[in-house]
Amino acid sequence: MEFPTRKALAGLGAAEYEALASLWEAVSTLHVELSTALAAEDRARRLEDNAERRTEEARFAFEVEAFSGLGRVAFQCADELETLVWRYASAAAVLGISVLERLAASGPPLPEEVVERLCAEPTLAEFERAAAVPVDGLLNRKGEDLERHREERRKMLYLVETAYECLGDSDDPMDRSTAAGARISVDHPKGMDRPWVGLLDSLVGLALQNPNEISHVLKS
Repeated sequence: MEFPTRKALAGLGAAEYEALASLWEAVSTLHVELSTALAAEDRARRLEDNAERRTEEARFAFEVEAFSGLGRVAFQCADELETLVWRYASAAAVLGISVLERLAASGPPLPEEVVERLCAEPTLAEFERAAAVPVDGLLNRKGEDLERHREERRKMLYLVETAYECLGDSDDPMDRSTAAGARISVDHPKGMDRPWVGLLDSLVGLALQNPNEISHVLKS
């Protein structure tokens, strides 16, 4: 998937275009790096397992210790990268949906200060609001394509509810109104699964696809 040309996004303001392009580059690159880190983690675990089998009766088994350490480092790298991917992909998704909303309403380009604010990691409430915008009046899609987009939005709303549950069940629980102002990358309880488990690829897909959906709308 490539980012649309400036000509294809000629209906956008300069700030909208530049912010979307910058976030797209950040998300696409970080997603590749995350895939590499996850592969490294898996490889380290297999190296450790193989070394354990080879050294069952050996006097020295430093490779087992080394590969175990390698696995921990790879896990930490992947964990940090997941958080970075969430931070930029969630912002890219919210910005893209906001641009699609203003196009659907035939509004003027978003002011630069609004664009800058939308480039920050969204609060849980901001992300929920964007994910809840009906795609029927937002995208120029029909049939299976439209249903696919609806399903992706349902996944994002499920992610939101999971995040609310995590924040409410922590050692320092937040009620829903307080959690609405939380930013997952910094406020998610330590020691609990991240709410984006199993859904990060869907979020990345939404973030990277939005500029192409915007181009599709502009052509119609």
